[in-house]
Amino acid sequence: MGGRRLPEGYVEIDRWTAKQASAKEGLLSVLIGLVAFVAALSATALIVGAATGSGEVTIGGETFLLGVLVGLVLGVTLHEAVHGVFFLAFGGRPRFGFKPWTRFGPVFYAAAPGSYLNRPLYLAAGLAPAVLLTAALAPILAFVAAEDLLASVVMWAFVLNVAGSAGDMLMMRKVMSYPRASRFEDTGDGFVVYGPVGGPESP
Repeated sequence: MGGRRLPEGYVEIDRWTAKQASAKEGLLSVLIGLVAFVAALSATALIVGAATGSGEVTIGGETFLLGVLVGLVLGVTLHEAVHGVFFLAFGGRPRFGFKPWTRFGPVFYAAAPGSYLNRPLYLAAGLAPAVLLTAALAPILAFVAAEDLLASVVMWAFVLNVAGSAGDMLMMRKVMSYPRASRFEDTGDGFVVYGPVGGPESP
């Protein structure tokens, strides 16, 4: 369950932030991001090509640059908004912000301070952009494929959302290492973990 109350007897048992990620985890996140970026670009080319009946995708210089700029802004906004919507739906109060520099570079974030989600709900909120937003943007891209500017905007929003989900996946991988009974409070650059006093320590 979610909400703004911890179950009786729960105390803070751990904290995790991106700063605590090991070099191996950081490298893994970068590799996942790069693979996701390339895969997303390939997917958009296939979608546009299939929708327009063309074997290649070409977008003019000015249109390309404008599409990249607007698409990146749209992608970040939608990505964090989806996190926020899920936090809100699960009883939290989402907060949004920007950190100019972290271990993984500049980061926009959605957080839910003062809200405590169980593991399934926190996983759902964390992975929602990667799953639901990606699934929503793909048909939209096919629909606007013939419009150069719109196609470029949606394409880069799609790519950024997919590649930007690498950090979410790293966090959710860490979440899975905590016991099922845990509650999680998202802080923007990580999370606080709560559990029952004397409770089980295995996932």
